Amino acid sequence: MGGTEGLRMDVWKQPLRLVRPLTISRSTTTVVENVFVAITMAGKAGYGEAAPGPWRGEPIEAILRYLDVAATLLGDDPFDADAILSRLDQRLGENRAARSAVDMALTDLVGKLVGAPAFRLMGLDATRTRDLCYTIGLDSVDEMVKAAVDAASAFSALKIKLGGPADATIVREIAAAVDVPLRVDANGGWSARRTLDLLDEALVPCGITLLEQPVPAADLRALAEVHERSPIPVIADESVTDLSSLRPLIGKCSGIDIKLTKCGGMREALRLIHAARAVDLSVMIGCEVETSLAITAAAVLTCMADYADLDLHLWLENDPFVGVGLLDGKFVLPDGPGFGAEPTQALRSPSPGSSF
Repeated sequence: MGGTEGLRMDVWKQPLRLVRPLTISRSTTTVVENVFVAITMAGKAGYGEAAPGPWRGEPIEAILRYLDVAATLLGDDPFDADAILSRLDQRLGENRAARSAVDMALTDLVGKLVGAPAFRLMGLDATRTRDLCYTIGLDSVDEMVKAAVDAASAFSALKIKLGGPADATIVREIAAAVDVPLRVDANGGWSARRTLDLLDEALVPCGITLLEQPVPAADLRALAEVHERSPIPVIADESVTDLSSLRPLIGKCSGIDIKLTKCGGMREALRLIHAARAVDLSVMIGCEVETSLAITAAAVLTCMADYADLDLHLWLENDPFVGVGLLDGKFVLPDGPGFGAEPTQALRSPSPGSSF
């Protein structure tokens, strides 16, 4: 699909297969279909990615409809991304995943047009990225322990997905088997009472370092109760989206998990980071099931964060981008222009002027 003269946007969707099922408290994922955009100008292409979230009210069909119109509203100046995004907000309403893809592509394009890495344009020190935390999906106790032992040999922190009847046993068995910091994430699968019981039974005795989204996203009263009584820092994930969602969380958690596709893009993520710091909240940079493109963009922001929860590109069998690297478990940002994430032959890119 084409936009106005100067900036052109092509859009396509692509299935992404996981090397093994990823189970959390609300679902099991074996394949996703993400949406990609390429915004081009002067022979340069900036890439963006949107991860659909039907549970967020953003199915793939809504993302594609948004981007179909967005392509006609870009104008001709990629350096004026704030004005472009404002125009999209006014004309198209809210679709944070689609908006994030446009923001990501514009940021990548500007870096390529001026020949500089995005982290340098943002004034960030690329050596200050965070260590990667690796996810252990819900499974049988034995399988989770095996996965944890394998992952602990390569990563300096693990996140255990919980939300089932064997949660306490899982935590005890993994804690006994590995010697790295452990975090847990219930994806809103517990009540406040269940969380407090598990804190006493297993989480505190086993030295868990972070507790992510223990209660349902909308139950801020339960979140506040857990935060008040938990000796372990409580991170809000599903409870926080963009900047407007931050104020109700003040005093009800220790920190927030910012995801580009969830908040609406790089610029909104930066606003969230600064606002979180202003109210003494810690910052985690997280992800959905996304490729090395979106993970590389998010990894740039770990230079400003406390925690990096960005491993799901490592679960992909057919990642169509090559981007951020790892050295001793820590992110190494590409030094190429833009985000430095480039497509591979696995990328199903559209022919000029097409969308599908």
